[in-house]
Amino acid sequence: MKSFFNVKVLAVLFIFSFIFTNPVFAQEEKKPRSNDSWLLFGFGYTVPSDDKVDGLMGPATLTIGGDIWRFIGLEVTLGSRWRLEEDKIPLAGQEVTLTNHALWSFDIKPYLMLQPKFGIDLISIRPYFGIGPTFSFSGFTYTSDLVGSSSLSDTSFDVGFSTKLGVRLQALKFLFVGVGAEYMYQKPSYNGIEQNLSGFSFGGEIGFIW
Repeated sequence: MKSFFNVKVLAVLFIFSFIFTNPVFAQEEKKPRSNDSWLLFGFGYTVPSDDKVDGLMGPATLTIGGDIWRFIGLEVTLGSRWRLEEDKIPLAGQEVTLTNHALWSFDIKPYLMLQPKFGIDLISIRPYFGIGPTFSFSGFTYTSDLVGSSSLSDTSFDVGFSTKLGVRLQALKFLFVGVGAEYMYQKPSYNGIEQNLSGFSFGGEIGFIW
């Protein structure tokens, strides 16, 4: 009886040692990181925190990212926002442009991402949360033709921060689409005057995952 028990123990140990040393099993269960990478194009609309500032068009974004360990990843977003305005009044039977305003910002945003995966590669849902610094190069121009012609412009480089959350869907194994919201803190100074360009952005994105 005792010898039979020993045989069973040895058989169980053999089976477990085979499973956990098998290369295929070890690759799937002990793999310390995912190798998913993605490229996304997005567009949204910014609602400024300062009610004195009109909403900016965009951001129009290009995002490239990848997993570094399980559901933790890194991604970098290149984004642009802008606002173009013209003020016109009727004069001598014609509409005359009195002032032109242009406000723009180009943003570089590296994110540390939390993006768990629910499903399989063919179709999966991935809620995400990201946070990181923001490097912004922005500027404005103002021209007036009211009395003669005059213009004013300035640029600024600033460091702020961004945080975002949303959900992405992987479909047909390679298609990646998502919707989300983002808050970005940005307070540049133009000609010595601080402007609050912070705000929330809402939008969608589409691209590829591999």
